[in-house]
Amino acid sequence: MSTRILVVDDELDTLSLLRTILEIGGFQPITTLNSVDAIGLAEMEKPDVVLLDIMMPKLDGFTLCKMMRENPATRSLPIIFVTAYEALDIEDRRVEAGADLLIQKPINVDELLTSIGDAIEARAMSMAEKEKTDQPAADDKIQPEPVTQSEDTRKPTPSKTTPSDGAAQAQAAAETQNAPQAEKPSGKPDSKA
Repeated sequence: MSTRILVVDDELDTLSLLRTILEIGGFQPITTLNSVDAIGLAEMEKPDVVLLDIMMPKLDGFTLCKMMRENPATRSLPIIFVTAYEALDIEDRRVEAGADLLIQKPINVDELLTSIGDAIEARAMSMAEKEKTDQPAADDKIQPEPVTQSEDTRKPTPSKTTPSDGAAQAQAAAETQNAPQAEKPSGKPDSKA
């Protein structure tokens, strides 16, 4: 299955050019002239990458990119600005909006195709890292709270477990049963008893 690229640009000539470049590059382009429809189209078509123009009527690229980053269905998509817009602060604005890369028009075909590959790879690595940090290690899956003893009674306090975790409850119960009932002092036995 080929990589699907959503292209959002209000100029028909640019949209046609990008479509041709992407098709020759082996990608499947999905195009729209209307920036307002872009998020709905992205949710429906589920592209792998989004190419956004910045200077568009109604909804500019910076605003659209921010909206895509706030939407759960599009927040993890690689987004590349492809634009003729030039400003001294454009790189800062790109980062603020949440776009991964920026390509200036006129479009350099090699730069565009390389950037798409780089954006996909970078996003995949980022998602893999996020999954790694979100998933607990195998040793951490069942970790009942340690048995504690009160100062007065020196009897074990049962571990707290979640009711839905039957295996953890069973393990906690077994640990409580195997725990010593009272702490015995080490050293010589008491001869007076």
